[in-house]
Amino acid sequence: MIDVAIIGAGPAGYVAAIRAAQLGATVSLIEKDEVGGVCLSRGCVPTKALLESANLLSKIAKAGKYGISVDNVTTDISSVMERKNGIVKRIVTSTRRLIESYGVEIVKGTATIKGSREVTVASNSSVRKVEADNIVIATGSENAPLQVPRSEKARIITSDDALALEHLPGSLVIVGGGAIGVEFASIFNRLGTSVTLMEMMPQLLPGEDEEIALFLQNLLEEDGVNVLTNARVARIEEREEATAVIAVTRDGEKTLTAEEILVAVGRVPKTQGLGLDEIRVDERRRIIVDEQMKTNIPNVYAIGDAVGRFMLAHVASAEAIVAAENAMGAAVEIDYHAVPRCVYTSPAVASVGLTEKQATASGRQITVGRFSFLNNSRALTLSEDRGGIKVIADAKSGEILGIHMIGPKVSEMIHEAVLAIKLEATVDDVADMIHAHPTLSEALKEAALDAAGRSIHKVKKKT
Repeated sequence: MIDVAIIGAGPAGYVAAIRAAQLGATVSLIEKDEVGGVCLSRGCVPTKALLESANLLSKIAKAGKYGISVDNVTTDISSVMERKNGIVKRIVTSTRRLIESYGVEIVKGTATIKGSREVTVASNSSVRKVEADNIVIATGSENAPLQVPRSEKARIITSDDALALEHLPGSLVIVGGGAIGVEFASIFNRLGTSVTLMEMMPQLLPGEDEEIALFLQNLLEEDGVNVLTNARVARIEEREEATAVIAVTRDGEKTLTAEEILVAVGRVPKTQGLGLDEIRVDERRRIIVDEQMKTNIPNVYAIGDAVGRFMLAHVASAEAIVAAENAMGAAVEIDYHAVPRCVYTSPAVASVGLTEKQATASGRQITVGRFSFLNNSRALTLSEDRGGIKVIADAKSGEILGIHMIGPKVSEMIHEAVLAIKLEATVDDVADMIHAHPTLSEALKEAALDAAGRSIHKVKKKT
């Protein structure tokens, strides 16, 4: 009998394994594929590798702005993919070494829960029984299917397929304007593919701040992406010249043809077939847990995308630590108060806290401050001045309720905003903090100053 058996070795599972081992537990980490899960092999890491290649190509194309002449630049998609694969392989190897350094046993195979203290692991023709005082479910998620009629020969690809393309498609229709869809739109557009991006909701990045989402849409369109919102897929047909997506829009039915159709309509938890049918799940297949990550079955925990509160790797890792500590006798709770949300388009989007609409709907009187990277000297030296920062605060107390960014390196800058919200800082706290010059981070200070009504580097409006 071991202390903890963990099913799934993604950012939730392997972090739970390490934390439990740090607390003295004997741990078995069960994984049917590679350690690191979808995030490392088919998600976060490989997409960012592709994005860097795409961004470098875009920057080379604009080298003249920097006083540098570059000719005869070409893209070798095979080499791009080879670089991506090399990065993934390196991190998988180092992650396995990290896990094993804590004495965690990695068990290869498919797990089935037989009871609150027993898991069987099937691998090839053998079946192994693992008995544990605690079980942690970290099975992750998979691509959500597109439930629309399509002809028998109509070909579609998923994000997994897009990461393994052997040739660069001349044209691409992306169905779904959430984080996955907009990232792939940015990548393939910059690599030279003609991209159409369609979203069923009124805005890209549904759930994020409307103003930021519209700004992103405008920038994508400026870069040549054809964006359709309020567009629902009616059917997909294979035609002689290409695959066709028939979409219903506000302007009527439209036919979009492309060499490849990428479906990116979100992800769903991989919770079917686990074997313990008594575990409570909701209508979206998410395992129901409390704030200690406990399921309704004693000694059984669930974390990460299997829970689906936030399908983000960093949230999964935070939940993993909570579950591991509670499995080892603690009584800690997850805190979702300040969760950063990053979308790695070009430029990127990063947010934390409430949107303007959410803050208004809460009944508060709010104040909003803004600052554009057009007025930030560091952004100008980088020739990356598209975007800005938006700060939403309580008008009476000044407490910061939400911060939203779009622009260069904002996924790195967001953590000052996360700390501000976590510590319940006010706009004055951020505005009075001395920021180094010249930096992109000064834009956050200026947005906070604007929210406080004392902006320095914003041109005064005529009265």
